[in-house]
Amino acid sequence: MRTPHIARLRFRPTQPADLTECLALSPECLGLDDGLRRALPGLWQRILGLPSIITTVMEDLAMPTGQRIQGWGYSFALADEWVRQEQLDDRPSAFVIRRIYAGILDGSFKLMDDAELGHANAQGRYNYIHFYSQRRKDLNDPYVQSVFNIANEAFRTAASGYNVRAMYFETSAQDAPAIVAAGFHRRLYADESSLEHLSEEARPAFLSMTREEVRASLPGTSVRHVFDHHPPLFRFSYSQRRLLWLALFDDSDAHLTERLEISVHGLKKLWRGIYERIEDRMPEFFGDTGGSDEGKRGPEKRRQVLAYVRQRPEELRPWSGAD
Repeated sequence: MRTPHIARLRFRPTQPADLTECLALSPECLGLDDGLRRALPGLWQRILGLPSIITTVMEDLAMPTGQRIQGWGYSFALADEWVRQEQLDDRPSAFVIRRIYAGILDGSFKLMDDAELGHANAQGRYNYIHFYSQRRKDLNDPYVQSVFNIANEAFRTAASGYNVRAMYFETSAQDAPAIVAAGFHRRLYADESSLEHLSEEARPAFLSMTREEVRASLPGTSVRHVFDHHPPLFRFSYSQRRLLWLALFDDSDAHLTERLEISVHGLKKLWRGIYERIEDRMPEFFGDTGGSDEGKRGPEKRRQVLAYVRQRPEELRPWSGAD
């Protein structure tokens, strides 16, 4: 008798070693020409880890090496000017993600830095666009449904905590029903009629949600959850926030030092800075685990901090220029 496949699904931040497997999931609906498709590996090696890009993989640890990544999602932060230029709040032209890729390559699309993101966030002007694709597509398949479930969890974790004005989503027409179920509204492209000859897998679909629309809806969907926001209390630095984000996925110190490109001493210094910042703003935070003996109290402090930021994702996001 054949042993049934028991999935071991999880999500985590995308790593450089994942890119070959991830890019193989890039679907026809991106509308990439050969030149742009060839440029993507180098482009992603360059932009992975930048503050204006969040990306996660949906991974099945029960699958063989090289076949574990079942889904790949990523988000680009968008400046207001670019949103207006592309008419994202009205009816944009199709293949928005393709134009972002092309714009990064030719310099016409500006990747916002941490300070710019912090100002947009504090002013309630944060916009971003998501893309998601996965290996298997049949929504009637229980395994595919499980992957979409973990993708929704990844979306809530990766996208929460921002003071969002609007979020956009581009995917295939085939995958659009799952995105609608997550709470996005389907929109039309300005050139919708020109896409009618394409198959469901090759035809892009555009969806969005705004703060005003969310306020008129009840909690329940993934999108509604993501729009929930509170100003951060601790205002951690970029390096501190990046450490906290990676540490949420139970990475070892060895892996954290590799991802952050710092020494063990540098890692300890970052953790110490996080603890000091918390104790300065909230002296009672650590209770009996406070004090200077990091050798004994450090692991418990780390556990408390990570438990807190899981519940308060705004602490992982940039914020500047407002009280």
